[in-house]
Amino acid sequence: MRSALLMISTLCLALQLVAPAAVLAHPHGDEPILFGIAPQQEPEKVRAMWAPFFRYLEKEVGHPFAFETASSIEEFQKRVLEGRYDIWWGNPLTYVQVSKRLGYQAIARDTTRIAGLLVVLKEDGPKSPSELRSKKVAYSAPDAIGGTLLVQALIAKAGVAPDQVETIYTGSHDAVYKAVLEGKAAAGGGVPRSFNALPAEQREKLVVLAKTEEVAPQPFAVHPRLYRGMVTQIQHALVKLNWTPEGRDILSSIQYKEIVVSNDVDYDIHRDVATRLKIPF
Repeated sequence: MRSALLMISTLCLALQLVAPAAVLAHPHGDEPILFGIAPQQEPEKVRAMWAPFFRYLEKEVGHPFAFETASSIEEFQKRVLEGRYDIWWGNPLTYVQVSKRLGYQAIARDTTRIAGLLVVLKEDGPKSPSELRSKKVAYSAPDAIGGTLLVQALIAKAGVAPDQVETIYTGSHDAVYKAVLEGKAAAGGGVPRSFNALPAEQREKLVVLAKTEEVAPQPFAVHPRLYRGMVTQIQHALVKLNWTPEGRDILSSIQYKEIVVSNDVDYDIHRDVATRLKIPF
């Protein structure tokens, strides 16, 4: 009898020790998973766009998430490089850097590849990238892959070297378009996602002068501190968005076509771009 009671007590203790690990997301216990979203638009617009996504994710995964963005793309990328976020969505070039330095791993992405857009005023704007010599060109941040680096490469290919234009950084794509609209820059670098999100009355005053080559889109990337079981749940919840009308509405709200499983190999093309542009990673 005593032996049976001892076995039951030991089993209960083992279950007490093992059970919490099965439901915890990370070593911080039941604290919210900190999820960073790059501020391609103004922070409040980003928060509003992604709110349905986070409500869905919390319900589907059964764990609280804390949304965070930043006042600028540069500040956001600084936080990513510090390892602040448990999971984040943003610049593929930043992913290439933190996958090597901190061990972040891509788990999902959109099916639509990203490209840079060179945007000018529809009325009286430059008619060719070659006309930008000695003009001001606005970008969101120095190492934004789509709206900066690919656009700079496009302008250089047109015969205008980076040191032949006056570069200004605005902190977000919305601020880039505003600079062009207000005549503070002759052209600006953006991406389809943020350009298409502009109010119609602003977008109608602009024109895409040129579009760059396409590369793999922004990843959802997880920090290695997240437990594998939770990562699998999150990945499954992301892909499940494709399967229901509610999910497809949520994807539309964040300007996604379809979410697919991703991995580190998808971003080798960005490593090639970084090598070509002599950007350390």
